[in-house]
Amino acid sequence: MKPETVFVFIASFIFALVAYFIPKKMKPYEIYVTTLFAIVFGLLVDMVLAVKYQFYVLDQPGVQIPALIGQVILYGATSIILLNVYPFNKSVKSQLVFILCFTFITLVFEFLSFTFGFIKYNEWKMWYSALCYPFLIYLLVVHFKFVKWLIKIN
Repeated sequence: MKPETVFVFIASFIFALVAYFIPKKMKPYEIYVTTLFAIVFGLLVDMVLAVKYQFYVLDQPGVQIPALIGQVILYGATSIILLNVYPFNKSVKSQLVFILCFTFITLVFEFLSFTFGFIKYNEWKMWYSALCYPFLIYLLVVHFKFVKWLIKIN
């Protein structure tokens, strides 16, 4: 197996373990819905940016099964981790600090992915990710609040 494949499988296993064992503040159906949203949205973004426009490559050009498995597990596990530790009941400042810290952690993971050869940049720059991640994290939080609101009104 190639180093980038080993990296994504090990990372996926670690993220899945953390997501499984993290104390849950979410109900199972909230986890299900938000995880599916994160996976579908992440795959859609990667399909447009990596496959259509070729700004970066995950593993190898085109759709690769090991990369796809990694993406599904990593996006799903990350959404579970993020939403279970997000400071929903704290001040806006605390939430902003959390988003910036989670962005930093995500950038470190992206750097490791680049170092191990899982991500290969063409036109993409890491600072583009640094600008995008806070909005993506906030989008996941807004989606979770929306799901809770939908459940409440039914």
